Amino acid sequence: MARPWRKPRVTPDDEIKYREFGGLVNTLSEKDIGFKALTIADNILITDSKKIRVRPGKSLYLTAVPHSAYVLGDSLYLVDAGTLKRVVSPTDVHTILAGLTGRNYSWDAVNGQAYFVNGVEAGIVVNDVYTPLRIAAPVLTSVVVANAGTLPAVPFNIGTDYTSALWRFCATYMTADGRESAPSEIVEVQASTAATLFTATVPNNGVRTNIYVTEPNGTVYRLAAASTQDIISVAPLRATREYTNYNTFPLPDAVEQIQFWQGRMWVSQYFADEDTSVIWFSKPFAFHLYGMGEDFLVVPGRVSMMLWCNQGLLIGSTQLIFLRHEDGKLEQLTSYGVVPGVAGDLDAESMAYFWTTRGFCKAMPFENLTEKAVGMAPGLWASTRLVYLEGMQQVVTITQGGGTPFNARSSI
Repeated sequence: MARPWRKPRVTPDDEIKYREFGGLVNTLSEKDIGFKALTIADNILITDSKKIRVRPGKSLYLTAVPHSAYVLGDSLYLVDAGTLKRVVSPTDVHTILAGLTGRNYSWDAVNGQAYFVNGVEAGIVVNDVYTPLRIAAPVLTSVVVANAGTLPAVPFNIGTDYTSALWRFCATYMTADGRESAPSEIVEVQASTAATLFTATVPNNGVRTNIYVTEPNGTVYRLAAASTQDIISVAPLRATREYTNYNTFPLPDAVEQIQFWQGRMWVSQYFADEDTSVIWFSKPFAFHLYGMGEDFLVVPGRVSMMLWCNQGLLIGSTQLIFLRHEDGKLEQLTSYGVVPGVAGDLDAESMAYFWTTRGFCKAMPFENLTEKAVGMAPGLWASTRLVYLEGMQQVVTITQGGGTPFNARSSI
């Protein structure tokens, strides 16, 4: 009896499928790998269901000379040849700010606002509006007595000085969006305790200036005047609210990485002579103010990644990778670092995926996903993002330059 004819089984869409397929492996001999894995993969997708597919092609969206892009909601922010733009569509591109000189951008978002630093400039972007993140402290040029007042006659004041006291003044700027700058240097004036009016000179910065004054020989600063003029009359008797942000400073210069975490803005500054980075963190919900005498930590190498995850803040430098726990503990995770650029991204569960000098890693818990199977040239600069494509979640890294692959086998 003849067997019935059977149609040969094929995988859906004629895609190639291997049993016990190992994906991409180049850390073993090709003889040991056989047909269980690929040693080279060019322009293909390897799915979680052990299939190989041709990567879908893309069409040109926009012609530009970009060196940074960031998506926030429906807005695509693009830096095109030093000009910050918001791209609505290929035919609807809004120019926000020209003349930017920094090149390696780091972005983050808070309350619908995009924040960026690039080693030179630092800004906040909302739709088509740019606002500098860094607010310079004012210079309180001078304070002079305008009305010395009159002291009442006081009997039996032998040995007491009622005619002279030390008044202390400082100034701040108040921007249109409600942010108050770090204070100026203190100016001290020796004057009568009965003085009722002073004149302060502060170069106007196009915003409102606040003048704070202490009581005679006091140390608590209170708001005594607010003006948009360069010369301001200050009446100590009208002083109201206390100033609480003394000993703060503006955003440091030359910051290269930025990340929002625990209600603060964290930024990194690299010092090449020591090959060391200082990570400054702002005052709570005052992302432009920094307590530089106490609110910082130091790590070796150049910080290339700050990325919060499900258990804390990941900090990756060119030398090491750390986890800053919520209680302030700094835990070293690796003995190797990350490549400069945009190192990583988060999934919906706040698991971080990032590119290192030894391939892809995730945290937390920390795991190197590729170290044992694939040795890849890390590049001298890299950008990593999570991409969602046709039901798949992929980590995609673009690298520039070469570098030495870790643990790659060089012979058969």
